[in-house]
Amino acid sequence: MNLVKEMRLNKDSIIPWGCVFKVTFPNGKIYIGSDTAMTARLDFFKYFGSPIKAKTEMARELGYYLEGHQPYTLKKEILYSKQNVRVGDILAIEQQWIKSLNSKNPQIGYNR
Repeated sequence: MNLVKEMRLNKDSIIPWGCVFKVTFPNGKIYIGSDTAMTARLDFFKYFGSPIKAKTEMARELGYYLEGHQPYTLKKEILYSKQNVRVGDILAIEQQWIKSLNSKNPQIGYNR
């Protein structure tokens, strides 16, 4: 197994690169997430977050497009990024963006 994947990160862990991002869905709703994996810089293009609490709602939204074989676009924007950063700093900035963009409001976003 990959040693990097086996590593357990905590809030004081320093990672090579971390970011906070916003995903905009076809219905205009947003999800604010962060990537603090040791391989974040390499995997950024394929990681769209783990919105566990709103996963059903998000899957239903995308399901409408998949069932109808309609194309859809997810827009992913980097709101903040930094090299050699503490995991806790990225997570704190993520919470600031969630609050700032009101993405916990079910009419606006998928954060819960």
